[in-house]
Amino acid sequence: METIGLRELNQNPSKAVARVRAGASILVTDRGKPVLRMVPETEAPGTLQRLLESGDVTAPAEQGMPEVFTDLAPELGSLSDVLLEERDRERRR
Repeated sequence: METIGLRELNQNPSKAVARVRAGASILVTDRGKPVLRMVPETEAPGTLQRLLESGDVTAPAEQGMPEVFTDLAPELGSLSDVLLEERDRERRR
């Protein structure tokens, strides 16, 4: 593990980050005492990704939200139209 002083980190933060991105772990010291450790971040798959990979769930066929409102009440049109009509009625009162 590499060790650098706090002053060096303050003067060249991008250089330290580049070393960490390359896989190095860096121990930062302040007056010789360790104050923080910089280690490369490992991307762990999220819960949904793990479920997709295991086959427990399947991805949706289409992107976006389903039009549940129009399925429940097709005579009303879209939810945004209903909201706008409701606002207009409230303004007229």
